[in-house]
Amino acid sequence: MKKRRYRIIGILAIVLIVLWAISGHIHLQFWNGTQSTTNFQPSTFNLQQIQNITGKLLIFPWAFDQFFTMIGHTQTWLQIQTYEFTEKKIKDLFKNLLDKGVSIQLILENHPYEAYVDEFTPIKNAFSGYANFAIKSDQQMKTEYVHSKIDLMDQSFLIKTANLTHSSLFSNREYMFYSTDSWVLQSLKTIFAKDRAGEPIKPSDIHPNLVICNINCRTVIESILQQAKSSIIIQTQYINDPAILDILSSQQKKLSEMKLLVADVTTNDMLKSYLPAVTKKLSKPYLHAKMILIDHKILLLWSMNLSANSLDKNREIWILLLDPTLISQFSAQFTKDWGSGR
Repeated sequence: MKKRRYRIIGILAIVLIVLWAISGHIHLQFWNGTQSTTNFQPSTFNLQQIQNITGKLLIFPWAFDQFFTMIGHTQTWLQIQTYEFTEKKIKDLFKNLLDKGVSIQLILENHPYEAYVDEFTPIKNAFSGYANFAIKSDQQMKTEYVHSKIDLMDQSFLIKTANLTHSSLFSNREYMFYSTDSWVLQSLKTIFAKDRAGEPIKPSDIHPNLVICNINCRTVIESILQQAKSSIIIQTQYINDPAILDILSSQQKKLSEMKLLVADVTTNDMLKSYLPAVTKKLSKPYLHAKMILIDHKILLLWSMNLSANSLDKNREIWILLLDPTLISQFSAQFTKDWGSGR
């Protein structure tokens, strides 16, 4: 009789937990490296969905030596997806790695915006003599631009705001996140392989801390901004997406803190007029970073600008971070930059 009573109580407890989860009070999230049960829809996005990924935050223009060393330690294979590649020191580093037998796969934009610098053919020709070097554009990906910036090497990875250019690595305000998290690395490797093959990326390929444009990023960014409770801090090159601007305008009336720090370019004149009380422009260093801090709890580091093209048409990759140490590092640098803005 007692066993039957305990069994009934156990069944009722399970039913109550399931009903509670369905009602939205609990968000169940599982990711085993191959399956993900969420695509970050606004109705289900929750802080509990993302994991505390540890690593290092590199802040430019002071971190080139660290970055160079991380890439230089590659022993077996290196996979890079980037929009621009013009920096001679990185080209020379590639040749050194290739001479040592490292396999390098590169996905590089071959038709940059307004044809500013097309490095695809020169890069292809520069490394054509190496059997262990392979380059592809985003033609098979059917995106407007491959604007993502990731480096995958052996057992580690970098997600960056910076291109492989001299200005990005030596002059601009940029950030990179370095980590050895194996699950995120596995997800990035899958995404890279599918982009090279022109295969569609599935929600189950995407680690909960990763967001991929043009797949789920608009949904995520709009949801995150709308769910901010106290603070939105943005440090980015420019903001001109109409939907994002509307959300920021609405949130400014509700939040105790909003700070928008953008590059000192004419593109941001509209933003300065639209949200003058919370917007500053930074002249030096040139602001190419793409960062958002929500409620001083969630840090987003990404490759995209807050434009419709980036959100809806490009390949962009970003990561959500919870580590208080990383957040503190970013906050300290942002505070200094905000003080220099006007």
